[in-house]
Order: sequence, then structure tokens, then C-alpha cells
Amino acid sequence: MTAPIAFSGRERLSEHRRRWVLVGVVVFVGVLAGLFLSRALEIRHLQQELIQLEAEKAKIQKEIERLSAQLSDKGNLKLVEYLARKELGMVKPGEQIYILIEDGEEEP
Repeated sequence: MTAPIAFSGRERLSEHRRRWVLVGVVVFVGVLAGLFLSRALEIRHLQQELIQLEAEKAKIQKEIERLSAQLSDKGNLKLVEYLARKELGMVKPGEQIYILIEDGEEEP
């Protein structure tokens, strides 16, 4: 059996210090890894939100274009008259409308 090696007080203190430094480094690296992971997850979430917002923006832009086209059509009086007659059943003053009923159809 070998005899235990005796450490002087200074050597024990140095070994004790090394352990605490190692524990500190491990804790520090763990905290940094946690912060990095947290930021990476936040970035991923924000990227997904950006994709959704861009899709919504494109959808809204198409709606704006459609409504702008409709608005420009409203200035066309012939189109307005056509839609009023077709969709709303409007007639000009003094105009008479004849509704033809075919056999087998009921009167409105």
C-alpha cells in the first residue's frame, strides 16, 4: 500500500480554487447556452410571424386592387346603369317592362 500524499495548505487551497473556477465556468457556459437558445427560439418565432404578416399583406393588397378596380368602374355611367337594371330591377321613367312567362312557370 502506498502512503497518502500530503498536501500543504497552499496546494489544498489551489485545488479548492480550481474546483470553484471550474464550477463557475460551467455555470457561466450554461447561462450563455440558455440565453442563446432563448434568443434562437425568439428569432424563429418572429420569422414565422413575419411570414404570416407578409401573406396577410399580399392578401390585403389584392383586395385593395380589386376594390380600386371596382371604384374606377363606378365612374362608368353605362356600367352603373347596366348593374342597376340587371341587379336591382330599376327602370327609366315612362319605361314599361314585359315579363315573359313560359309554359310550366309560375307568375312571380
